[in-house]
Amino acid sequence: MFKKKIGKKTILDFAFLILGATLTTIAYNVFLFPYKTISGFTGLAFIANNVLGINTSLFLAISYALILILSFIILGWDSTKKSIIGSILYPILLELTSYINLDLSEVDSTIMILCGALVGGFGSGLVYKVGYSTGGSDVANQLLSKLIKRPIGTSMLITNGVIIFLGFLAFGLPTVIYSIIVVWIMSYVIDKVMIGISNSKTFRIITENETEVKKFLLSQLSHGVTVIEGRGGYTGNVVKMIMCVIPTREYITVKEEILAIDPRALILVSDVYEVLGNK
Repeated sequence: MFKKKIGKKTILDFAFLILGATLTTIAYNVFLFPYKTISGFTGLAFIANNVLGINTSLFLAISYALILILSFIILGWDSTKKSIIGSILYPILLELTSYINLDLSEVDSTIMILCGALVGGFGSGLVYKVGYSTGGSDVANQLLSKLIKRPIGTSMLITNGVIIFLGFLAFGLPTVIYSIIVVWIMSYVIDKVMIGISNSKTFRIITENETEVKKFLLSQLSHGVTVIEGRGGYTGNVVKMIMCVIPTREYITVKEEILAIDPRALILVSDVYEVLGNK
């Protein structure tokens, strides 16, 4: 039974990889490339196609292969194996989806680019959510991070910055502006697909009116609370912190009521994406 579950999960993950990669390549071929909007190694391949006449998918396949070899040498097999399937699949799907021919000439270019960013971000998010990678920029960022000893975020800024600058040299300033917007939107959508949209908030409250605040949360809103004992870092005094998870729709009500009970209360609020176990 356990093996069956593992098998089903593997098949489902692979299906999401194909779906996500397909959506991402459609985003580039249908929505972004016609308006010379670029990001990542796919954008670099588009530049090579326009400037040097090299087939986009062929450029990706060759560059992905070279990056995988470097990844194996520098990062090792464990880090490389997760990118092999995506690195093979993605250039093939990019070539196949390049034959999609839709007449969208009447649609405003800005709307097309925004749609491309949303579809591409959603597709990439699906790929990352199931633990796969489409290779290219993902592996290059890991390599650069290892070589320059800087965080992945810094590596992403450098690689995308270089590619967008090359886009500026090849296509001009509008490409830079649109590409920066697309990179930001895609990153935002990827995060939302991977971790979800927060529908709850965690309140952490330090107040002198502990009993009244607890009574409000327990009796009026019927939410469970946890009281955590701590100590002030400066004063050394023992303090009690009330922790409670509430639906996002009740955020304003809870905040205002707590401040009405104790205007000097210290309130920390953070997003919650998942709650497991007993409430």
